[in-house]
Amino acid sequence: AASDVYKRQEKDIPQGKVYIGMRSIRRDDPDYHALTVMSRILGSGGFTSRIMRRVRSDEGLAYDAGASVIPGVWFPGEFRASFQSKNRTVALATKLVLEEVEKIRTGAVVEAGELDVAKGALIETFPRTFESPAATLAVFMSDYLSGRTYAWWKEYRDKVRAVTPADVQRVAAKHLDPKTMAILVVGKWSEILEGDVRAKMGEFFEGKATTLPLRDPLTLEPLQ
Repeated sequence: AASDVYKRQEKDIPQGKVYIGMRSIRRDDPDYHALTVMSRILGSGGFTSRIMRRVRSDEGLAYDAGASVIPGVWFPGEFRASFQSKNRTVALATKLVLEEVEKIRTGAVVEAGELDVAKGALIETFPRTFESPAATLAVFMSDYLSGRTYAWWKEYRDKVRAVTPADVQRVAAKHLDPKTMAILVVGKWSEILEGDVRAKMGEFFEGKATTLPLRDPLTLEPLQ
């Protein structure tokens, strides 16, 4: 079971929107490059990612599904998986996402072909970071303000190339834990809770899910 499930009841929408996540690394973490590759394989690589293939292509539960590690600069970042699915299949899609997280942590080591696709995509899209003078200026001004050295960019592609299948599994096991991930669900809770024959939302929490009220955007006080 996940440590916390939060819900926001919206009675009139046919789909539930779900975020699953936990705290993650800062940008200067030595596992940054391996986690970036892992993230691409697991959920940020579009149709080549495991979560998209499992939730959309194999099961047809969502139009879009994915996950990514978003490193922080000054503070810890986050790991976030997300999707939208019919209220009745939210629980099943959640179960599949968490299964894929567990597989990349403890299952068979990533195959070389899958790893090459992920690394190749990161290396081939690298020039887009500097695709215009304005983009280049923004990158180096941000680096100057946050203390990142120019060497970081010179070493980026080599460090991505150096990531091994064992590295991917090691950083996934170290930095991802399905049992401590929080789940946020927005949708028709009665239908989401009931789920279907393959999965029930109650599998992911003990007791009751925490209801989140709408808040006034200026005062953050709960709205009646």
